[in-house]
Amino acid sequence: MHNTPIALLSAAEFEIARDLISGLADHPTYDDWLDCRYGTFMGRSIGGEDAGLVTVSLVQFLTWCARGGVRPSESALDAFAFDSPSREALSVA
Repeated sequence: MHNTPIALLSAAEFEIARDLISGLADHPTYDDWLDCRYGTFMGRSIGGEDAGLVTVSLVQFLTWCARGGVRPSESALDAFAFDSPSREALSVA
């Protein structure tokens, strides 16, 4: 289990999420966003954190936000990845 999960979305979900999650529209492409996410992962790993890349479901994330009154954002994506009970099964790195 990673203490610092870095949430990722699939390419198809990213396109939908750009209109729903604060900050994602700042990235012109999915690859640009992935580069930033990988940079976050590398920075945290080099800094000594137990970071890992975790693919999450957009629908489950938005449901989690609605239930908890959380504004959808990139930091909320990471918090969701941390709270997700099945995150080990979803881990990609």
